[in-house]
Amino acid sequence: MMKKTVLLLVLFLGTLALGMAQCKENDFLDQPYIEVTGTAMMEVVPDEIYVKIILREKDQRGKTELEQQEKKLFQTLQKVGIDVKKDLAVRNMAGNRYKLKSGAMKLRKEYVLLLHDVNTLDRVFAGLEQMGGVEAEVGRVDHSQIEKLRREVKEDAIKVAKEKATGLAAAIGQSIKEAIYIREEHWGGMAAQYMSNVALDAGRGSADAGVDFEKIKLQGTVLVRFKLWYK
Repeated sequence: MMKKTVLLLVLFLGTLALGMAQCKENDFLDQPYIEVTGTAMMEVVPDEIYVKIILREKDQRGKTELEQQEKKLFQTLQKVGIDVKKDLAVRNMAGNRYKLKSGAMKLRKEYVLLLHDVNTLDRVFAGLEQMGGVEAEVGRVDHSQIEKLRREVKEDAIKVAKEKATGLAAAIGQSIKEAIYIREEHWGGMAAQYMSNVALDAGRGSADAGVDFEKIKLQGTVLVRFKLWYK
């Protein structure tokens, strides 16, 4: 009997606590408020350009041929001002070998090169074109401060919401007080697109020059409820 009484008491207290929480959550519905959304956008020039570079063994001479290509690649990049140790990395070591239909094994090595501006990109592609026997393409672009920029867009969006609420409230002779509810309604962003198809292929031995990128577009929208009061 004692256990049953304790269980009922626990259930009662749990139900009471849930009811109080729901009441607190809906308290703002019992007071005058205004609900608005604010949207802000930002465009930034990408400062991180990731280039995929592939070296392939051609004559099946084994590791030596690929090592020679790699050495030549390093020299080519250093000539155009690239810090190979800092900005060049091997990608996907597990994929360095692949099998042809004929059954012969060939070596393949893939790198990722990090660049920071289009002018350097042009110099790199020009150097790789002269080097020959290499494939390269821009994989993606980004911005080094992207998270900071996203926060700034959200902050701008909530400022827009406050300005909108202030104007709407004033139109009916009222003012806004503190915000009682804030929700990130929408977060959007679009990666930069290439203005040209940037690729260097050993087969055609040429690269597009003077390429440029669209800006990275960021967008944020927030929903905010402000208390209303008469002036």
